[in-house]
Amino acid sequence: MSKPSLPTIKRLFAQTGGRCAFPGCPTPIVGKNGAIIGEICHIKARNPGGERYDAHQNEAERQGYDNLLLLCPTHHRTIDAQPEAFSVEVLLDMKARAEAASREPERPEDAFFAAALLAKLGNTIITENKGNIAINSPGAVQTGTLILKTMSNKTKILPPAGSIGADGDKRGYVKYLIDRYIQFAKAGPGRSTPFKPAIIYTSIKREFGAQWELVSLTRFAELCLYLETRIRKTSLGKVNATRGQPLFSSFEEYLRKHRK
Repeated sequence: MSKPSLPTIKRLFAQTGGRCAFPGCPTPIVGKNGAIIGEICHIKARNPGGERYDAHQNEAERQGYDNLLLLCPTHHRTIDAQPEAFSVEVLLDMKARAEAASREPERPEDAFFAAALLAKLGNTIITENKGNIAINSPGAVQTGTLILKTMSNKTKILPPAGSIGADGDKRGYVKYLIDRYIQFAKAGPGRSTPFKPAIIYTSIKREFGAQWELVSLTRFAELCLYLETRIRKTSLGKVNATRGQPLFSSFEEYLRKHRK
């Protein structure tokens, strides 16, 4: 089944200001954390039997700019649940009003958001990120090229080339240190409240400007030192250090253990 083109969705994203086109809805298409919230809506359905389907449309018209809206999930469900109230004419007027109120020039990052929206529409996987991709992450490796491959019931964005997540050994070691920190933090003597593992992921993102897998490989040593220091500062880390017990394996030790 065909889908809208990437340039079409880029244009749609820019023309609606990156927000849901439903009147009065402030919901962004892309959340502050980079999550794709919005959805691509076909004014005239893309499949036979769908709401407002027009058998006389050709495929180019069906997937074209004039037949598409960007909506939040709530309002996408709303218009499809009430096709009599939200006719083709009503939706075209909605589209025109949203564009008139919010039109913005295209930005470089719109290409990524457009690709992610298409992935969400078609259950695709974004692979081979040779151009280096990240969303709203100033400390992460940034985008250039996308290669899309269809998958069933799955949308996934793989770590970009040049990031820690794209290097199996270094990704494994950083994850080992994160898990080690969580283990030590949970086991700290005298802890009165449960430890929340999300804290370390949030701390890394705040410190390095990106999710840990998207941090540049050039900062691998810096990220490792950050995590090792966090481990040493835990209550259990301090206790074990006074007893002369090792707190974690070095990168070289980790590789020897995991390459056997």
